[in-house]
Amino acid sequence: MVVDSVHLHENEEVLVPIDDATDPRIDVFQGLRDKALRQRLESLNGEMAGLFIAEGDIVINRAIAAGYTLHSVLVDAKRTQPLPKDFDDVDVFAAAEQVLEHIAGYHSYRGALGCFYRKDIHTLDDLLSNESLKSLVIVEGINNPTNLGTIMRCAAGLDIDGLLLSPDSIDPLSRRCCRVSMGEGFAIPYAWLTETADGIAAVKRADIEVLAMTPSSDATNIDALEYRTDDRVAVMLGAEGPGLTKSAMSMATRQVRIPMSGSSDSLNVGNAAAVAFYALRQARKL
Repeated sequence: MVVDSVHLHENEEVLVPIDDATDPRIDVFQGLRDKALRQRLESLNGEMAGLFIAEGDIVINRAIAAGYTLHSVLVDAKRTQPLPKDFDDVDVFAAAEQVLEHIAGYHSYRGALGCFYRKDIHTLDDLLSNESLKSLVIVEGINNPTNLGTIMRCAAGLDIDGLLLSPDSIDPLSRRCCRVSMGEGFAIPYAWLTETADGIAAVKRADIEVLAMTPSSDATNIDALEYRTDDRVAVMLGAEGPGLTKSAMSMATRQVRIPMSGSSDSLNVGNAAAVAFYALRQARKL
């Protein structure tokens, strides 16, 4: 099948037709349906290293607004709506339906895939030394992209200034994280902890209170928190199910719980993040 060249820009830019899923020009988009393959590609040295994929116009636009640089774009050859002017300076490939289905899965496709260059990652010291970052979130062992994406979206909307990730957490720029967060997380600076316990210790040395979220009945109710506007606080969240490790819990300044009703003892970690971030914001108004 041959896809004719199409014109979607005001400047009549010609898109590059792709009718073969193995075309080497779209190698950077391969493996989106295969987690292991995608992680392998992202770990390679060379052109594919340091890239990530944003899915959908909204997510792509938010990545651009956050200062990420486009590498290339893959769109549906049947697309009729105009493309953003930001696409003018990169290769834009127009893929046939069978190509999209092979790469991303037709039903999960959002009309455009943008491949971006990653930025240099902040160090832990970068974030801790920036005293304008008052509210942080620390995630330990969160490797579900839906949960981390939800946490990032909540963080962006509820005044969280920075994200710290344990080594066993998922990449915050993984495709599904970006999609679930709707790209809201691009504006939040993040850093990896090289070792969780040492990272928590460094946070505390920076005079930042660390709150460990737990369903334990003897923890402090979250609605009892009170802070001045210049106090620095980090909310620590663990993986769905096991929660925070005993080591991380023991290092927290305080253990905090969301009061529950009925027979439920806890919320999904993404929902718990929303409640915790909102409570922290409200606590600063006292």
